[in-house]
Amino acid sequence: MKYMIVTQTFPPRTGGMQNVMDSISKRLSVSNETHIFPDHYLSKDYGSKNLNIHIHNNFSPKILRPFIKKILLNVFCNSNDVIICDSWKSLNAVPKNINKVFVFAHGQEFLSKDKKVERIKKSLNRVTCIICSSHYTANLIDKLKITNIKKLVIPPTYSLNKILKKKKKSSENPKKVSLLTICRLERRKGILPVLRCLSNLNKNKLIKPFQWNICGEGLQFEEIRENIKKLNLTDQVFLIGKINNNLKQKFLESCDVFVMPSYKVNNSIEGFGISYIEAAAFRIPSIAGLDGGVTDAVIDSKTGWCVDPLNQDQLANVLKYAINNKDLRQKYGLHAEKQFLQRFLGEKVFRKFMDTISI
Repeated sequence: MKYMIVTQTFPPRTGGMQNVMDSISKRLSVSNETHIFPDHYLSKDYGSKNLNIHIHNNFSPKILRPFIKKILLNVFCNSNDVIICDSWKSLNAVPKNINKVFVFAHGQEFLSKDKKVERIKKSLNRVTCIICSSHYTANLIDKLKITNIKKLVIPPTYSLNKILKKKKKSSENPKKVSLLTICRLERRKGILPVLRCLSNLNKNKLIKPFQWNICGEGLQFEEIRENIKKLNLTDQVFLIGKINNNLKQKFLESCDVFVMPSYKVNNSIEGFGISYIEAAAFRIPSIAGLDGGVTDAVIDSKTGWCVDPLNQDQLANVLKYAINNKDLRQKYGLHAEKQFLQRFLGEKVFRKFMDTISI
């Protein structure tokens, strides 16, 4: 039996689903021959020599890619092989004679307009099982009213391992509460509402000294930079830009609170929020939103705070509690780490995934 990864999202591009497909491919290839059918060029040196991975690049125009993939799958795929798709859109490339087809469902791809609903239902009708990133995603699929379809919720944290290095406080500002955000800088991440709240709280001396590092790139980068200046936060808030994994780990090691109170903007929503779990692995509580699948990742008043960032009073209260109460931060951080080890550890969710695709 071989595994066929049919995907439109894959490294070197970055993002949550790219990370999931990368981790799944590498873990599968340790024990079985794994074939990857990406939407863009992928070097034959992908992975390592210890992994049994075969790359099938596709250089055709976008409109033709599903047909070329289908031809390649007919050549390399046998009836007992397993096909794994990153989303319902990739199902267009899967030949009709394949029996074992599994598809990931992240969230916002099911917030499409009505005209796409029938296409989605038709595509999903043929799958063996839909693997949902969160209970929110599972509920979206329920609303499609597809009969006799199996679905399972598995958190998309396949890449996360136990942290061996102990969390440490930054020696530069040991008395300042360290806030951290690592994300694509876009409106739905809730950064601007937090900036406005922090400016007001700081001006009225309602919170302890803090430092907020915002890491990432995106369409809102310049707007965030302008607001930092306008709100007189240049001494407390630092817009870092894109960071590598080593710098990411250093920021997490010295962080007290992870801040990303995301919310729904049009059809854009957080399907789960792997960033919260990355923080939890370092014993860090999170300030998250209420929309989408984030409440699977952050348990309100246990592993962090879930808040409506558009409610400035509510957000201000949460920020005050998080920044001013060290004991509460540490308590929530310990609970977050415990949840990570019990529910979100990469090897555990992958084992659940393997149990699913082995049916």
